Amino acid sequence: MRMRNIKLATMAVFALFALVLTSQAGTLDDYYLQQFGEATSSALKSVSISAEPLEARCGMPLKHDLRRDWNKLDSTTQKTLAKQLAAPVLVNEAPPVTTAHFVIHYSAAGVDAPTPTLPETVATWIPKVAASFEQAYLDYQNLGYRPPPGTAYHVYLRNLAPLKLYGQTTTATAAVPFSASFPYAYSSYIEIDKDFTNVIYTKSPLQYTPLDSLNITSAHEFHHAIQFGYNIFFDVWFAEATSTWYEAVLHPAILQNYGYVPAWFSNSTKRLDLAVDSAAVTSGAGYGRWIFNRYLAERYTPSIVRTVWEKLAVLPSPDGSSDVPMLPVISTTIAGVGGSLPTDFLGFARRVFLQQEWPLPADQTNTHLNVKPLSYVSYPVNNASTPQPFVSLEQYSFAYYNFVPTTTLPGNSLTITVNATPDVVAKAFRVDALTQAITELTFSSTYPSSAIIPNVSGAAKIMLLLVNTSNNTTQNANFSTDGTFQANAPVTATPVTTATNPTTSTTSSGGGGGGGGCFIATAAYGSYLHPHVQILRDFRDTWLLTNAPGRAFVALYYRLSPPLAGFIAQHETLRLLVRLLLAPVIFIISNLVLIGLITGTALTGLLIRRMCSNTVHSSLSR
Repeated sequence: MRMRNIKLATMAVFALFALVLTSQAGTLDDYYLQQFGEATSSALKSVSISAEPLEARCGMPLKHDLRRDWNKLDSTTQKTLAKQLAAPVLVNEAPPVTTAHFVIHYSAAGVDAPTPTLPETVATWIPKVAASFEQAYLDYQNLGYRPPPGTAYHVYLRNLAPLKLYGQTTTATAAVPFSASFPYAYSSYIEIDKDFTNVIYTKSPLQYTPLDSLNITSAHEFHHAIQFGYNIFFDVWFAEATSTWYEAVLHPAILQNYGYVPAWFSNSTKRLDLAVDSAAVTSGAGYGRWIFNRYLAERYTPSIVRTVWEKLAVLPSPDGSSDVPMLPVISTTIAGVGGSLPTDFLGFARRVFLQQEWPLPADQTNTHLNVKPLSYVSYPVNNASTPQPFVSLEQYSFAYYNFVPTTTLPGNSLTITVNATPDVVAKAFRVDALTQAITELTFSSTYPSSAIIPNVSGAAKIMLLLVNTSNNTTQNANFSTDGTFQANAPVTATPVTTATNPTTSTTSSGGGGGGGGCFIATAAYGSYLHPHVQILRDFRDTWLLTNAPGRAFVALYYRLSPPLAGFIAQHETLRLLVRLLLAPVIFIISNLVLIGLITGTALTGLLIRRMCSNTVHSSLSR
């Protein structure tokens, strides 16, 4: 009987793994089918989008990536998704409204028909749509931008609220370059929500009118059209950061884009060029980064952002299909005006806290730009403290820590000691309780280094800032108030010469929590944003990067895996084999709680059975 049970259990385990291997050997096709709601796998369909407090976003990133990866997809997938890149055919389309530069398409009846809120009517709404886009065209002309290719630009009104989209800009798969001076420029078309009356556009605390949403959407999406007119191979995070910034430039009274910033500052240890995915609204990727453009515009000149796009225009794709990384382009542009990206990112991170140096719109409160640092209320702060004073900073990222003032510190002073890898810059700030004056203390660039905060009892706030000013590595730092420190994990170079968005390139995103680094899994599944790669990234962030052995393992993996991943990516048979090998690992990670419960129940059953057996045996012995 016991042997039969063992055989049945073994067969069940093999059957389970066979099922897992079959269901989880996904590809880049799976990713796009799932994202566009065409997936047949229930596991893929279960991936949800959460985007609070701002729900709606732009649909351009996904369309852009589908266009870029089109030739990598299976022919059956292409047939299914071809409609996503084709200009929409509206049911019951009314006669289009033609202006000097635009053709506005809308439906007279049906799900896509505009139903504006009274007293607005279709007869008044459509001219406002046309006027909004014409104004965006004029504004960008005045800012020195080259208009997108084509004599008439097409805009389609559709019911996009179910997709949680304000709008989306799309290029066709068979687009042709339009200018020898702009060899990678392509035409496109725009879709926007039909009337912006859905609650996701107007709900409290946003309280924006449909006309507000229309105006920021025309400003946002038409700049995407301009971007395609410079170079189709743009890095999506900067495209979204640019379009979102121009919402406020063209419509300074609306201020909706400030709502994206807290998500970035709540995830400030993530890389500046964090990939834009379906959770970008909550991670701050792309959309929240617009405020870095504001910093550059105020430090130099507003035209510096346009110069970045002009420099991008002549740059080819690194391999003919992947995107041009924007950080090197931004760095070159800043160097051209006498600055440097590392210095400016440090200045930006510093300014995030020193808000009195960052003039805000008259009706905008500081709460949108407040950082929410981890706080320490008991001393000393060291490796025994909670939260542990250790941080991994991805390229161009930062972290703030709050040391709550107390009168119990010896000598009424606080010594903060920082140990960090070379590209981390540390600064401390003391805010006086009486005068609100801020004293800034700079640590030595040779670590470990200390700074002494005087008169702690008279301070309203004491803050520590740690900034990674490197563009090609993840840096580590730890700190204490008792002079102790731990050795930092090795720094592993992560190239930024390739794109940060979904691609079959194995280095589509560098190392670090949430920003990528799962090189082998990315090579196997064809996309850094594939749901199964996301599971591995979440496991790394939650289970590995939160402890010293795990961080050491991740550092070793980053050092050894890129060359192997590059080889795997070039061989479809190896990619399939790796997916098969990863399947049971992903299954176990995805079901840790369930496996724990089953294991615990089994062990409890065995223990009870053993106890009962011993009891019966003891009774028989007597």
